[in-house]
Amino acid sequence: MNPLLRMMIDRRAAVLGGTAALAALHTHTSAQSTPVPVNPDAVPGGVLRIGVQGDPVELDPGLVLLDAAGLVIDFVYEGLTHEAPDLSPEPRLATSWDITDDGLTYTFHLREGVMFHNGRALVAADVKYTIDRIMNPDTGSPWQGDTASISSVEAPDDATVVLTLNRPDVSVLSTLARRGFGIVPQEEVEANGDLRQVMIGTGPFRFVEFVPNSILVLEKNPDYWLEGRPYLDGIEVQVIPDDTARTTALVSGTVDLIEAAPPKDFTLIDADSNLQRIGGESANLRWIVFNQRREPWDRKEVRQAIATGIVRSQMIDAAVFGFGEPLVGVYPASFWAGWPDPAPEGDIEGAAALLAELGLPEDLNPGILSWAEYDFLLNTSTVLQEQLRLMGINSELEPEENATYLERHFSGDFDIAVMGAGGYRDPNDFLAQSFSTDGQTNAAGYSNPEMDELLLAAIAETDTEKRRQLYLQIQELQIEDLPWLMLYTSLTFTAMHTRVKGFEHYLSQSLTSVRDIWLEG
Repeated sequence: MNPLLRMMIDRRAAVLGGTAALAALHTHTSAQSTPVPVNPDAVPGGVLRIGVQGDPVELDPGLVLLDAAGLVIDFVYEGLTHEAPDLSPEPRLATSWDITDDGLTYTFHLREGVMFHNGRALVAADVKYTIDRIMNPDTGSPWQGDTASISSVEAPDDATVVLTLNRPDVSVLSTLARRGFGIVPQEEVEANGDLRQVMIGTGPFRFVEFVPNSILVLEKNPDYWLEGRPYLDGIEVQVIPDDTARTTALVSGTVDLIEAAPPKDFTLIDADSNLQRIGGESANLRWIVFNQRREPWDRKEVRQAIATGIVRSQMIDAAVFGFGEPLVGVYPASFWAGWPDPAPEGDIEGAAALLAELGLPEDLNPGILSWAEYDFLLNTSTVLQEQLRLMGINSELEPEENATYLERHFSGDFDIAVMGAGGYRDPNDFLAQSFSTDGQTNAAGYSNPEMDELLLAAIAETDTEKRRQLYLQIQELQIEDLPWLMLYTSLTFTAMHTRVKGFEHYLSQSLTSVRDIWLEG
């Protein structure tokens, strides 16, 4: 058995309570939207300048996974549901839904008066087209696997959408809140071939211009369905990958707000009376993937030996200046389906001894696929490289731009990869497609029939506590098999000028509250 798992298995029964909102998610059969009143203090007008760390690369919600794209997709596109700040699904383009007792039919009632940015009214056929497009293998959508439980989508009239499932799936409402399910107009997809470089949605802001690796310009949608919103006249998104440059842009006033404020600059930001920092716990994960299609990473005992030597605290210090929490299960203990036990301290010398006994190839010199545009992941990779060296494995860093990284990662063109992602709403969001044998995002090439069965059982279970227990079993198997070797989750803060008002921190790290932001003075 994996030494890490052996140290924790006796404590596995620790009690972990979920939030009331998330518990309710798995038992309710209907939902109804609540009007959001206009803020009487809001001052209309102005352009919000945002500094982001990653280039969006592509803008089509149905074709891109990248978190950097997700940030801006939320400004322009909307789905049937959206996540609340606490991750529970709430109505968005659907005002309400009903679920049959067998959990196989979801009937969504669409919001009236919603217009696409091209001037056409949203109808149920647009929702059917969007989901059918993702489900169609010819589309090549990375979100296709998230539709595995959907049998059909029907639009019996312009205001009603009916999803029929082939098996119970309590994660479907959270799935529909993911950015890949932003509703798109069929005629615009057909006119452009796709929406990779243009954006036509129903959201609070509409597309003006996109210059890759430089800037994205959006303007206010005057026909937005939510009364009085957005308050801003527009948004200017500037791509600033370098952490120091992004902070400098904020301090100098070149931008009004930066996402993922660099922890190394918190002292500087906090000392400036003109700046504020809002955030905290976030739904982000950082992990290592070993390509099990290649030797020696196909040997579980090699992966397990390396896992015993990983010193997560060193990575957290180097990547996020200590503003993180070590992970060994996929999800943190604070999440309702999180692993309750702490990660053990790494034993590099012990790992080196285990690897020596396993007899690795003398010419082993793996590449570590990493990110050129995310300093925290590149710093994590640098620490990993040094820890592997002390274990007796020399390696080479391979930092790549976002688009190249994703292409290599999901095509299996790597030895070891350092990966990070955020925005999970339901535990199924990340696990089903990454750990199942035929998963769309199974970059590790991992296959275990027991894991496949557990994943299917977990999405079908409607009792919250029973479902939590299934996800504990899934993470127990993950710690044993190591499809992912988990590293840490980090606190995330958005920094902004004090004149930026109305910002709200979401656990998913979404900037969706931008529709409620205004500029003072």
